[in-house]
Amino acid sequence: MIRTGYKIAGSFAILLLATPAGAADFPTVVRSILDRQTDGPLSEMDAAKRLEMTDCVIQTLSALPEGQQRKIVEGKDLEEQEHLFGQVVDENHAQWRQTIAKECGHIATDS
Repeated sequence: MIRTGYKIAGSFAILLLATPAGAADFPTVVRSILDRQTDGPLSEMDAAKRLEMTDCVIQTLSALPEGQQRKIVEGKDLEEQEHLFGQVVDENHAQWRQTIAKECGHIATDS
């Protein structure tokens, strides 16, 4: 019986892993992308600041046009979504860098 429960739980886990990346929403995808950053300013923040900064960036990038958000979300996996995220943000790099700095910069400088 225990083995059956494991099999069901294992099958459920496989089902979740097989769910298309596009099933997530834009904030969830952006959070996943930012959470996996291991270098740069975000990675140097303590957990509370990192969470606050991630929330701020997600809120700021919610102003991206719906088509660009959808492009990112529809990536086949997190790696492709991260690549598409970079492309979309880089299309108007100066604008988004300035907007994020304006909206979220205080988080990095607060003690």
